[in-house]
Amino acid sequence: MAQPIPLIVDRKGSVLNLSLNNPEKRNALNTEMMGALVATIEEAKNYNQLRVIVIQGKGDVFCSGADLNSWEPKQLQQLLKVISECLIPTVAHVHGVCLGGGMGLISACDFIVAEKETTFGFPEIQIGMIPAIIYPYISSKLNSSTIRELFITGERFGNQRAMDLGLLHHNSNIQSLISLIKKGGPLAQKQVKAMLSSEVLSKPMEERDMQLANLITKIKESEECKEGINSFLEKRNPGWVK
Repeated sequence: MAQPIPLIVDRKGSVLNLSLNNPEKRNALNTEMMGALVATIEEAKNYNQLRVIVIQGKGDVFCSGADLNSWEPKQLQQLLKVISECLIPTVAHVHGVCLGGGMGLISACDFIVAEKETTFGFPEIQIGMIPAIIYPYISSKLNSSTIRELFITGERFGNQRAMDLGLLHHNSNIQSLISLIKKGGPLAQKQVKAMLSSEVLSKPMEERDMQLANLITKIKESEECKEGINSFLEKRNPGWVK
């Protein structure tokens, strides 16, 4: 029996949809799937017209975690790093179940949107494993007290608690979120993501402030910013809003 294509890539205009495609194994992250995700997201950087990357799953489950028989810690690290550093806004569109490595995948994204009755959790502890690879990305979404509780107990939780914890985007309508993202200047969004991924806040105050001032000066001189300001003064949509 032929193996399924690990990742379905579907571009619709300025939106790139990436679908995990191993529903028989509940879209567990295996070597082939992670390799395909890394290659596709790296390639996406070359397409200036892309505005949003959506990661989703085929079948009844978004992602049940890493495939225990076919995964390498360094490959998962590479995948999460590539998603986190991608300058194009990323959205995880989650449904059914999202566990373990899947939680790391969605936490590396900028936004998480979940369908109703989705189950989340970190079950690693229940098989004697620990969620070490995904920890840095989970810590960007959840506070340390919550992480301690969820990592140690392996307790699963639903949409409402995920919303209360600040894990989910407040609007569950993904098309509404995509439309909202597209209203922002594409180059400005890339600059925001680069700034947030940098270590500028850890620098001495004088160096930090100088770097941020230089950044905003550079942005002000860009054609995109000039168009944005002119469109605001003229009470019209900027050219990138279609």
